[in-house]
Amino acid sequence: MLLLALRLTGAFLIELAPQEAYYWNYAMHPALGYFDHPPAVAWVIRAGYEVVGKSEIGVRIGGYVLTLLSTGLLYLLAKLWFSKRAGLWAAFLFQIVPLFLVYGMLITPDVPLTFFWLLTLYLVSRAVREARSGLWYYAGGSLGLAFLSKYSAAFLVLSTCLFLLCDPRYRFWLRRKEPYLALAIAAIFFTPVVLWNMEPGWASFKFQVSDRLAVQANNPLRRFSEYVLIQLGVTSPMFIAALLLIGAVPRSLPWQPRRGAWRFALAFSLPLLLFLLAYGSRATVKANWPLPGYLPLLLAAYPAYRYLRFGSGQRMRIAARRLLVCWLCAMPLLYGVAIYHLTKTLPHVKVHRWTTGWRELGKLVGSHARVLEQESSQKVFLLGLDTHYLASALSFYAEGGYPVFSRNLIGRPALAFAYWGAATEPRGMNALAIDVNEPDPSKLRPYFERVDEQVTRVPVMLGERRLYDFYLVKCYGYKGIGAAQKKLSSGSD
Repeated sequence: MLLLALRLTGAFLIELAPQEAYYWNYAMHPALGYFDHPPAVAWVIRAGYEVVGKSEIGVRIGGYVLTLLSTGLLYLLAKLWFSKRAGLWAAFLFQIVPLFLVYGMLITPDVPLTFFWLLTLYLVSRAVREARSGLWYYAGGSLGLAFLSKYSAAFLVLSTCLFLLCDPRYRFWLRRKEPYLALAIAAIFFTPVVLWNMEPGWASFKFQVSDRLAVQANNPLRRFSEYVLIQLGVTSPMFIAALLLIGAVPRSLPWQPRRGAWRFALAFSLPLLLFLLAYGSRATVKANWPLPGYLPLLLAAYPAYRYLRFGSGQRMRIAARRLLVCWLCAMPLLYGVAIYHLTKTLPHVKVHRWTTGWRELGKLVGSHARVLEQESSQKVFLLGLDTHYLASALSFYAEGGYPVFSRNLIGRPALAFAYWGAATEPRGMNALAIDVNEPDPSKLRPYFERVDEQVTRVPVMLGERRLYDFYLVKCYGYKGIGAAQKKLSSGSD
């Protein structure tokens, strides 16, 4: 209960991370799909927004509810395959492991993915264990909703096939129609994303699949080491414990009733984890990508600990128990300190610009935009000069209701912002351009009638503490992409 309360407290108090604000922009631009993700996260945010309103908790409340439901599903799954106590431990670990705690406190596509991933596992488990063919169709619907959360749901299909192949008791399902009809149902659910991708030339599929797989690492060993260290950090001691508990697998195999449970846990975790382990040697793997692969391991955490403990000496059992108690006591305290730092900040501890200070920046930018509007007697819009973070956060936090655009207005990639129609026509308006690094005014001139040579450095303050600096540039008379490109081409001629 304490950990659930911590999650809710964090959801209330912590400012939206720019990536969360980006997904909030999803919800404000309803569509069948988006450039870099399917639409489920937008639906979850929109539901909370309609109920609670524009606030941090309004953006996150839907994800918090899904996290509660995911906790219940983990308990039911572990109870189904192992025992009631295994279910309680799986639900508890889901609350305390850093990777899972963060993605229940914040809202990202991983939150609905986790829920529908677990729901699919639960329905497939009930279908095979109870020989209830009708549950396959519900599993197909859940799989479709997982696909509408993130494309990595494809590993659910691979893992289901692997599980049915590896367990002789359930192999007959591969000759039945129900699993294939479930796959067809999932494909129907996924149709909106396909329809959206048809218009912009399969942009989302290319970005998430071909573009990412085409990346090659300069130093594979370094990439691989970084991936392992990051996973160690986000999973806390659980990662080391998992390596030690591998020894419990062969010890548990003689227990015939447990073989199917182990096959289930490994079949639904190893394909994704091994793929990312191999991929991590050639490109950057984000910390959250392996998250679904860890979920089935939570089911087996308590049984694995028991098997290893019974096969260990007294000293090993005492050391393991003390380590576990210390970890379980320390983590909630660390989470409380982290929430405090993200809201009030700890003295002499560095503050990252992507974690706090956005309300203050929104006030500063709003006041500077108001001054520019009064000086020029012309309407003003805000222009974020990074990929999408600034435009996302300012659209939520900037005061004054000024239109916010990203750098697609100056001919540079801006992820989903490049695909959204503007509620306000920016041509002819003045702009206040914002960047995290000092921008070069010459790169803005082709797109405006005039650009101020002076770049204003703005410190973001929290009380008396200077968090970091941003840079502002006044731009006058936006001409549009077409006029700028025409000017650039004539200049090159």
